Amino acid sequence: MNAGRADARTGGRPALRPASRHALVLSARLGICASLVLGAACGAPDRNVAAAAGTVADSADQTMFGLSQILTKDGVKQAYLQVDTAFMYEASGRVDLRGHLKVTFYSVQGAPQSVLTGKEGTLFTRTNEMSARNDVLVVRTADQARLRTDYLQFDPARNEVRTDRPYVADKAAQHFEGVGFVCDPGFTNCTTQQAKGNVGRLVMPAR
Repeated sequence: MNAGRADARTGGRPALRPASRHALVLSARLGICASLVLGAACGAPDRNVAAAAGTVADSADQTMFGLSQILTKDGVKQAYLQVDTAFMYEASGRVDLRGHLKVTFYSVQGAPQSVLTGKEGTLFTRTNEMSARNDVLVVRTADQARLRTDYLQFDPARNEVRTDRPYVADKAAQHFEGVGFVCDPGFTNCTTQQAKGNVGRLVMPAR
């Protein structure tokens, strides 16, 4: 049957074609936000971010805008994650993070230790393991010491951040470069195997 042909049941008006899945995801966004497993806070979608997502959004089970998520271990807050757009895959518990990604790490006393930013990442909701990619910057709260790398992984079970990629770290006149490290989320004491500036240890005590 011709989709544009008039139908007596519609009062002579052409029958409507079903909406695309992407359109349904966007139109149902408000209803989805109220019932997400992650309890995400949803904001207005950024048109540029949504357009860039394209095929990723089409294959995801749920699309979220303005995701905010507290990451905890044994009831203690370890980090607070915020991102522009998230694509959730329920079977694997994986969430692809796109747009401006921001993660604030906290001490066991609840004080902010450092802030991570990046352009994309991945969160696994069953373990709270998270990775950040693409222009990753970490700024320590106490003294604004800065660390840059292209990839960073957060292991909540060990309460550690790590990378196997090149990095650059700066604190006032101190400058470090290397490949690969393991740090506490406060970036106070890091162990690295390949470093220039303080070989074997990247120690930047906060003031």
